[in-house]
Parts: sequence; structure tokens; C-alpha cells
Amino acid sequence: MIDGIWHLRGSISFDAAENDAIVLARLETLLKKQRKPISSRGTSGLVFDSPMWRNMFAPNWLAMIVYDRGSFQIDRSAASSARLEYDLRSLHCFIFCLFGAAMFFSVGSVGGNISRGIMLAVVAFCWLYGMNMLLAWVRIPRLIRKTVLHP
Repeated sequence: MIDGIWHLRGSISFDAAENDAIVLARLETLLKKQRKPISSRGTSGLVFDSPMWRNMFAPNWLAMIVYDRGSFQIDRSAASSARLEYDLRSLHCFIFCLFGAAMFFSVGSVGGNISRGIMLAVVAFCWLYGMNMLLAWVRIPRLIRKTVLHP
């Protein structure tokens, strides 16, 4: 339940006549553009694993920059439909932002003003992590949908 804070999960329906290999090839191209190396690939899915420190100097405008691990799986359980299910994790970004909030807490609580330190920490965390996640929650599903449905 709490892992929903650093996970982005979703699914996209696509044409059942579409070949799985073609969909996965499109996703590979997307991940290559996003500088996310693929760690494993099967016949119906793929996984990437890219710790935050590996791409520390990657361009920060990339949509998937905050995600350190992810999986894409094609589900064909119904005969007439196909779905791409994805699960992306931003745990490293979450922890980094917690450290940033702790730094703001320590600066804000100088002189014994703990409430000011807490307020600064909450604002810093919401700004650092919250704004990155809001952008990702809007951009990434659109990017994946565009990749899968419009080659």
C-alpha cells in the first residue's frame, strides 16, 4: 500500500493483432531514448534497472529520469484483447528527496525552532518529490501510450 508513493502502475490496451515482438521493440527504443538500459527481456515482457547514480548527469528533461526500475508485461489472457501492463519504481528519487527534506529540517530547526524545521522539511519534500511525480504521472502514461499505439 505505501509503495504506491514511489510506484507508477498502469496498463494500455492495444490491438490484439499487433505482434508482441514489435510492441517490445518499440518499448526498447523508448527506453534507449530515455537512457534506461534493459536488464532482461522475454517473449512477452522486459525489465530495466537503472539506479539514479548511474544516470546522474543524464538530461533532466527526460520523462523517465526519476524511475530507477521498471517492468513492462504484455497480457493476452483474453482472446480478443491485448494489454501492456507496466510498473515503474522511483524509490531512489524518493530517498534522495527525503534526505533533502532532512537537510531543510536541520537548517530550519536551528535555534530550537522544531516546528519551523518540520514545516520547511514538508514543503521541501512536497516540492522536490511531489512536483517530479506530478510531472511523471502526466507525461509517462502518455509517452507509453504514444509508443505502443502510434509507432
